[in-house]
Amino acid sequence: MYKYIQDYVRNNSRTILSGCTVPQKKAISEVIRGLFTAGTPVLRHLVQSESKTAKKQAEKYSHHLGNIDLRAKVDEFSLRKVKDEIKDDTIIAYDLTDINKECSKKMEKLSAVWDGSKREVTDGFLLHGVGVNGILLKLQVHENDIHTLNETRLNIILKYAESFGHRGIWAFDRGNDGKIFFRDLRQKAKVQFIARLRVNRTVIMKETGAVEKLKDVAEGQHRVFILDEHGKVDTEYEYLLVVSKHLKDKPPIRLLCYLKQEYPTQQIVNMYLERWGIENVFKRAKRKFNLEKIRVLNYQKFVNIIALIQFAINACTITFLAIQQFTNPIISGVLFCYKKFIHQKSLYTNLDSFITFLQHSLKPLIRRPKKPKIHQFNLFSRRQLVKLGSF
Repeated sequence: MYKYIQDYVRNNSRTILSGCTVPQKKAISEVIRGLFTAGTPVLRHLVQSESKTAKKQAEKYSHHLGNIDLRAKVDEFSLRKVKDEIKDDTIIAYDLTDINKECSKKMEKLSAVWDGSKREVTDGFLLHGVGVNGILLKLQVHENDIHTLNETRLNIILKYAESFGHRGIWAFDRGNDGKIFFRDLRQKAKVQFIARLRVNRTVIMKETGAVEKLKDVAEGQHRVFILDEHGKVDTEYEYLLVVSKHLKDKPPIRLLCYLKQEYPTQQIVNMYLERWGIENVFKRAKRKFNLEKIRVLNYQKFVNIIALIQFAINACTITFLAIQQFTNPIISGVLFCYKKFIHQKSLYTNLDSFITFLQHSLKPLIRRPKKPKIHQFNLFSRRQLVKLGSF
């Protein structure tokens, strides 16, 4: 059964290594396997040979990671897995995440980022993420010296909007609340979307023409206009505003929507809440694959390791979905071993526990035994050493 998992990882790895040289394929395959078994992107922890030192093998991995570009191939692999599943009401989530590298002053293209966990500004990287049905379509490092966040975000949306035939409903958090952005979504990308608004936004009620602060709008569905970048009412584009108090003791959620069909309020809120799936993927990348532990200084190597972590997460997700849907005897055997594993470890049936199962199932890396300490004999007796003050 474990051979099936090993073969699956190896076969899918070939799709992202096409066009690489034989040494590159060998090195990157070892890195991918190391990500699955060791669960860390630190190159010295991924070594798989007893005949070479960890430092020498890590240097080999680092050399090949700096001479190839895996990001486009990993994105293409991820897109193929979900492209045919996109329907008009499929939720496509976009969000940003950060990597805190405050202690890595020599890494290329470091920038100031907002660390959400510590609630402070620190040095690191921003990543653009796009997720569909649990698959991480995009995990792109933001290049702040070339494009702004808004430019990169729009380029990503335009690319996938065209790939999906403008199907699907995009979901955005409050950080994407922008007048020009909403107009670009309708005019350039031509997509449906649900975006959470900041509480200080002003809207114009279509029925009465009244200008109201968002915090004063009653619960329910309202047809509204918003102000353009010049502060004037933009009557060209009409939106649906949904205000719903979906949680007790919490302020109501406020959503600006452009949808081709009519949906009840609760369904629209539930559709937006599916956006949390990509937040879970980000947490999974940081906890199961230690995304923030990357140590390479070269930017191209950094981008390639990010792409390999994206590939590893998607491979785990696809396998997890496969064992629940197919009745092939081999896949059923994997499911049986997985259930036995979570019973022994007292874990729940979910993707996080399945990743842990995969990391235990693959043949472990060669662990180098620690060299025993050489016992050094003292030239003096213990009594003399005490007199000398060494104790």
